[in-house]
Amino acid sequence: MLRLRTSLLFALVVALSGIRPGEPYFYNGIKSGLEPDLKHSLFLDRVGQCRWQHDLPIFLSDMRIAQQNNTHYVISGVLRVRRNITDATTGTVSIEICQNATQCRPFIDRPVAIGDVCQFLAEKRPSSLGEVLGHSVPPLRCPLTKGVYRINDALVDYKPFRYFSPNVSKLWRIDLVAESGQKRLFCVRIELYVYSWEDMLPRY
Repeated sequence: MLRLRTSLLFALVVALSGIRPGEPYFYNGIKSGLEPDLKHSLFLDRVGQCRWQHDLPIFLSDMRIAQQNNTHYVISGVLRVRRNITDATTGTVSIEICQNATQCRPFIDRPVAIGDVCQFLAEKRPSSLGEVLGHSVPPLRCPLTKGVYRINDALVDYKPFRYFSPNVSKLWRIDLVAESGQKRLFCVRIELYVYSWEDMLPRY
């Protein structure tokens, strides 16, 4: 009887979710790790505005994250530019490792400079950030003008995260910051979990 109930419950979940039996569906993170040994599983948990910085001139609401397959996530969201940005803008990336949602420490001592943001947008550098920004409607161009920009179905694969090891930390935090004249304009936080396959095996 228990087996019958379990089978019926599974059939109901499949029917409600629109998944056809036999079709691939993914819920266990994307591959991560160094080639050719992709033995880690990465869960992209959040991409959105840095906490307590919602009043910045550029605001990114929490993006919708959906796993497409075992190598890619699809993310979509809305970017609001609250005023025209005409001054030179530079960007940095900082990485932290965390014990939990509130206790984190820098993984690298200083943020890494990514240079002029407008030059980055103009060159459309091949990167995950470039891939995401390249899906903006209307396109993001400098000088940034006040308005609403929709990012539709941008693909993010495991490659930017392949050096994030669960042996160092299972919870990682990445902040992308843009400043102009020592004033912060933009801050987006990426939060992700990384596990080894051994960590995910049930223990009895």
